[in-house]
Amino acid sequence: MHKLNQNFINSKKLMLCLLFSAFSLTLFSQTVNCENDSTGLIPLNDLGTGFYLGYQGGLFPFGANAENPASTHYKKGKNFAKNIKPLDSLGNINLDSGAVLMAGFGPSIPGHLMDNFVGLVRDSLENTFNTNPCFDAINLCAGGKGLDYAIGPESNKYWNGLVDKVYEKGYDPAQVQIGWMYFNDKYDSLAPAPSFPATPQQVTDDLIEFLHLLMDRFPNMKIMFVSGRHYGGFADPLNEQYIAISEPSSYWNNFSVKWLIERQINGDPQLKYFGAGIESPFLTWGPYYWTDGNIPRTTDGRYYTCDAYSTTDGYHLTDSTNALDANYLLEVLYSSVFSKTYVKNGVNWSDCVLYNDSIFRTQPENFIMSNSGITLYPNPATENIYIYRPSVSGKLYAVEIYNNLGQLVQQETSDGISVNSIPIDVADLKSGVYLLRTKMDDPVTGEVRWFQEQFIKQ
Repeated sequence: MHKLNQNFINSKKLMLCLLFSAFSLTLFSQTVNCENDSTGLIPLNDLGTGFYLGYQGGLFPFGANAENPASTHYKKGKNFAKNIKPLDSLGNINLDSGAVLMAGFGPSIPGHLMDNFVGLVRDSLENTFNTNPCFDAINLCAGGKGLDYAIGPESNKYWNGLVDKVYEKGYDPAQVQIGWMYFNDKYDSLAPAPSFPATPQQVTDDLIEFLHLLMDRFPNMKIMFVSGRHYGGFADPLNEQYIAISEPSSYWNNFSVKWLIERQINGDPQLKYFGAGIESPFLTWGPYYWTDGNIPRTTDGRYYTCDAYSTTDGYHLTDSTNALDANYLLEVLYSSVFSKTYVKNGVNWSDCVLYNDSIFRTQPENFIMSNSGITLYPNPATENIYIYRPSVSGKLYAVEIYNNLGQLVQQETSDGISVNSIPIDVADLKSGVYLLRTKMDDPVTGEVRWFQEQFIKQ
């Protein structure tokens, strides 16, 4: 009898545990809040010269959505862009083996976007953007690490981690000249309760402190594009950061970016970007992502529906949305006077070594995957490796081989011999991974250009 009673008690305990577990999952699991598809707030670019709680809209001063070309700030930023040149690991201009390196900063949301952006920059088959072969991007975003961590007591750990990432990719912090950042302060969800304009003003101050710490680690940073948060109305109210990421907090976050840029335009000494005692890179807007949910912006028709967000928390974005937003970022860089001179391809950049960290990168696996490219065989190689062009021939003018440090270790030139297969002696190379570049006729366009591919020397 006692045994039966004990079994009955154990069964009741099990049922209670199961019920409590189910209740806990229901209570604490996060889901997208699709019903909250708009707020009535007006995007800054639509607000223009209008006001929100006494503060003027627009992305730039006086309600404008474009900076005044006659301003000193605009002219200096444009001049900065025109003078960007590839830098080597010592920070010296090097047109042969240097790079114009762009880094992305922020937590997980911009991190996912940057993963797509890096691949887009490096995609040689991408037809929309013909990017500069010396322009490369690196993802320095740190998931879960907001401004509070980056400028807080453990900030050294944060910054040392970013610097280590640069080295891991085969680059040096001295080569980072361009940046894009996207942040929010997690601790805005704590007391005192968020308020306008105090909360976004605090975020602006924190962004300034972040830039000061950034300049200590990346002293050659010249131009920083800044974006504010996406629409936060779809976030699950059970998210621990809900107050900081929901609305109107995400809307306010874009005021933080606007005020940051305006303070530099207006000559704030904390944001000095030229001359002696530089405190900050030149600042301008990256893409303005915030829309009032699924209501198209009047200015450009952009909007985000609920299905653009993760069904897990309504806070992060889907993979397809990240890909579209990465494309939006490159569109901005491709057309901006503060970036198009070094992002677009041009004859002045043709001698650069493509992607100095190519040995370490994970995507794309190949630069050229068509009949106009090259194939290396056998790969791995021991004594000779053949450069083969499937189904086509062309004139070859030069062959260069680089080690995993980006150093030129072998070079051969010709006057333009016609080949579709040619052996290269690699017997004296040490075992390891190498990058082989060939200067050849492009059978499609007829132009002389560089092709490249990796190989392993055994």
